[in-house]
Amino acid sequence: MSLLRKSLSVDAESVAVVTGHLVLRVAAGLMIFYIHGWHKLEGWVAYLQHGTPWKLAEEVAGMHVPAPMASAVAATAVQFISSLFLIVGLFTRINAALLVGVLGGAILQNLLAGRDAQLAVLYTLIVLVLAFMGGGRFSLDAKRFNQS
Repeated sequence: MSLLRKSLSVDAESVAVVTGHLVLRVAAGLMIFYIHGWHKLEGWVAYLQHGTPWKLAEEVAGMHVPAPMASAVAATAVQFISSLFLIVGLFTRINAALLVGVLGGAILQNLLAGRDAQLAVLYTLIVLVLAFMGGGRFSLDAKRFNQS
C-alpha cells in the first residue's frame, strides 16, 4: 500500500488512528487535570486552611446555583479525579461523561462572567468525543474489559 493510501485510510484500527486516540485522551486528561482540577483543588485547600476566598465558589454562587460550595467542591473533584482516569483510560466513557457535565457548567460560568468560553467549549467537545469513543486500544479499559 502506498504511503498516500495509508495516510488516507479510514481504518479505525490503523496505527495512526489508535495512536491519535491515545494522544488525544492523554493530552486532554493532562490539561484538564492541571489547568482545571489541580488549580481548583489548590484554591479549595487554601480556603479550608486559611479562609482565603475561593474564586470558584464565589463564581458558582454568582450563578445562583443551589449549594454553591458543595457544587464547587463536586466540580473540582470531578475535574481532578475524572481527568486522572481519562489519562490512564479507565472507565473512560463514564469519566468523560462526568467531565462533559462539569465543563458544560464551565461554559455557562464563562458566558455569565463575560469571559471567552472557547477553551471550555473545546475541552467539552473533546471529552464528548471520548465519551462516545471510549478509551481506545491503549487504555486500561481495553486491557481490563476486552478480554475474551
